[in-house]
Amino acid sequence: MKKRITDALTKGLLAGYGGKTKFDKLTRGGFEMSSSHFYDGKITYHDEWTNNGGQEIVKTGKKMFTRVYAGGAPAKEVLEKLGISEKQVIENLIERIKELGDKTRLFENCIAKNKNDWDYEYKILDDDKDTEIVTGKEIIRYKNKVVFIHVFVLSLVK
Repeated sequence: MKKRITDALTKGLLAGYGGKTKFDKLTRGGFEMSSSHFYDGKITYHDEWTNNGGQEIVKTGKKMFTRVYAGGAPAKEVLEKLGISEKQVIENLIERIKELGDKTRLFENCIAKNKNDWDYEYKILDDDKDTEIVTGKEIIRYKNKVVFIHVFVLSLVK
């Protein structure tokens, strides 16, 4: 089951980052959000997000799974002291996600090789076998300073 979920979440996320899905604007509960939707005949993937968090839902066969995420970058002034912008942080994040694919944001730890003073790490904080809920944390560092954090909760939708 983990393999099917891994494939579905990875394929949907990479389709969005790869420009294969259309990003739409929507209102959810009165909040302005963005969304991305992908369907290939075998999986349905849907992502809705606002500035620093969101939720992905996938369906493969009869199983549904969700990955919820929240976090972001520090204040503009903190990044400016390092000589970088939030845009550069997000560009680095997108590059790493495309590069790492199914090796991150899922069920195992992932530490990527340093690239031009940028480090990327995803670590499992908790893996509860009884409830099948995994909590993970994604960290990007620039010159050993944290410049981005996302915390994830992965769970079957029962």
